[in-house]
Amino acid sequence: MEKLKCGGLKKHVVLKIEDVEKYLHDYQRNELAEMCGDIEYGRKRNGENVDNEYLVINTDEPYADEVIEILKKNGHWG
Repeated sequence: MEKLKCGGLKKHVVLKIEDVEKYLHDYQRNELAEMCGDIEYGRKRNGENVDNEYLVINTDEPYADEVIEILKKNGHWG
C-alpha cells in the first residue's frame, strides 16, 4: 500500500465535489456515480456498512500533526 508524505498509509480516495462538478463532463460524472454505486452494492452484498462518513483534513493544515497524534493514540494510524 502506498504511503502518504506524512507517513500514514494511503487507504482512501478523496474527491472534492466542487472539483468533480467543475472538471468532469456529464458523462464522466455519470461514470463516477456508477462506479460508486457498484462499490456500494458490493459492500451491501458483503454485509459491510455503506453509510460511513469521514472527516477529511489536508496534511498541510497547521493542526495536521495534532490530528495524527490523536489517530495514533487511538490505533487509527498506519
